This record gives sequence, structure tokens and C-alpha cells, in this order.
Amino acid sequence: MSLLEVRNLEKSFPIKGGLLNRTVASVQAVRDVTFSVDSGETVGIIGESGCGKSTLGKTIVGLYPATSGTVHFEDILTSDAKLHRQMQFIFQDPYSSLNPRMTAGQMLSEVIRFHDIVPPAQTTSYVHELLAMVQLGSDAQYRYPHEFSGGQRQRLNIARALAVKPRLLIADEPVSALDVSVQAQILNLLMDLREQLGLTILFISHDLKVVEHFCDRMIVMYLGKVVEQLSCEDIYRDAKHPYTKALLKSNPINDPDDRGDLFILEGEVPSPRDPPPGCPFVSRCEIAEDRCRTNPPSLVQLGDQQQVSCWAVTSPATANASEG
Repeated sequence: MSLLEVRNLEKSFPIKGGLLNRTVASVQAVRDVTFSVDSGETVGIIGESGCGKSTLGKTIVGLYPATSGTVHFEDILTSDAKLHRQMQFIFQDPYSSLNPRMTAGQMLSEVIRFHDIVPPAQTTSYVHELLAMVQLGSDAQYRYPHEFSGGQRQRLNIARALAVKPRLLIADEPVSALDVSVQAQILNLLMDLREQLGLTILFISHDLKVVEHFCDRMIVMYLGKVVEQLSCEDIYRDAKHPYTKALLKSNPINDPDDRGDLFILEGEVPSPRDPPPGCPFVSRCEIAEDRCRTNPPSLVQLGDQQQVSCWAVTSPATANASEG
């Protein structure tokens, strides 16, 4: 049974203009997104900047109200306030998401008291437990955010998310603002916490190497839509969508001596204010057909863990011609 079920989720932002400040257009940030996440699974959401990854995560957790569609947590709509503790969000910027006027101990204590996690007499000991869980000493409770390094601030953000004992973490590029060496430490910490606490993680990133290493499965987004879902076990062999393949070609190689031609994905991402009527990737796709420009392809199941939204992959024109 799925822990999280997202069905036909859409999120648009109105654009105001004119003398009366009326809505004149909208930005379609998330378009008809459907997927599920099983309990204990780590699923990566990947794509270029501006593809709707962060908006999707914030809409799932309720920071943005959905324009349409539903999000279910164990078959219960996430609009139910009782479920807010079950899902927690880790923000990309570890500094701006912390209150600069509060110490680490005050921030954690506020969350604990508000949600009545432990009896008041046990609050301090629980704060120490949370700090130890993210590998910060108990003396960290007296320090303000500006007294921590970037990696320590992100550890504090993780501790705050864990304070309410959630079952699902949505991590929005939690290591992108950190040095490479610190990124590895935070990722290892999240992996340890996942095993220790039995967490389910939705991991948002633009780094394929990180997703391949950290996640069980990945969801590829382009211009607000899901174009492919597949297992991370062997993404280089299994990737089918032209956009996923383009991302993999652009990925840095492991062996510096194994150098090939530099791959550059040509073209620009269309505006989410006026997306193309057909496939969202059609303007940059090397194998686009006439039908791709007018008919949006649906996600088609290709295997137990793979879905692809591409006419050329799921319904090749040559196959259709031979059948006719």
C-alpha cells in the first residue's frame, strides 16, 4: 500500500495586471502530476531549475494550496490537519529557514511544545536527543543560527523536522547550498536516519549523481509535467525519454580519462505561462514528430517501476504505419 498518493495535481500562480489588478494570465508550475511513494522508499524528483520540483513538494505538504488534484497520505486527504505532523519539509537554504532571533534549543522546544510531543519536564532531554541524532553536541542548544556553519544549520533543520516524529520527509535540494564534502556528510546522515527511523523520503534535486546514489527511484519533471519514472538501479541503461537521456549525457563522468564530446542540450525551456499544446519537450527534442506538437502524450507503464510520456517511445510511428 502506498504511503503517499499524488493524483492529477496541478498548481498555477495568477499573474495580475491592469488598472484593477485583475488576473490576466497564470503560470502553470505543476501540471497533471500523478505518482505514488511506498512506505520506506526514497524517491528523487529531478529536472532543470524552474521545472516545478520545489513547487510540487510545497504543494504536497500544503505550503501551497493545490489548484486541482488530490494528495492522499495513507488514503486520507492531506488537508486533514491531523496529518501535518506526519509530513515535514526540509528547505533548500539552511539559513533563511531558521529564525535568527532564536537559539537552536528555543526553536526545537517551540516545535515540541506546540505539538505536545513529550511532557514539558522531558523537553530539554528530548532537545538533547534530537541534537545528538543529527550529530550536534548538546551545547548547540545555546547557539544562534549565525554561529553555525552551513552544514550545521542544515543538521538543525533536519532535527527540527524530526522533532514531531514524521513518517515522510520532503527534502528540497537540502545539499545544493553546501560544499561538496559537507554534502556527502548530510546525505550520509539522511541515509542513517532513514534506516534508524524507518523514514520515507521525497528527495528533490537537480543533481543526477546524488539522486542515483541516494534514491531507490526517480521522477523526471520538465515544464511542470512528469515525463518519466524509473528505478535508479541502472538509469543509464533503462532511461527511455529523450529528456532523461539528455540529462544523463550532461552528467559529469566518473572517470576523468574517459572523456567524450561535450553534450549541450540545445534550445530554451518554454515559458510556463504559455506551455506548448503537445509534448512539453517538443521544442528541444531531436526525435519529435508532428503529433508531438499538438497531442500531449500520457504516462504509459513500461515495467513494474517505469512510466514514460513520449509518443516515439510508447507508440512509435513506424509501428503504427506497419499496423495500418
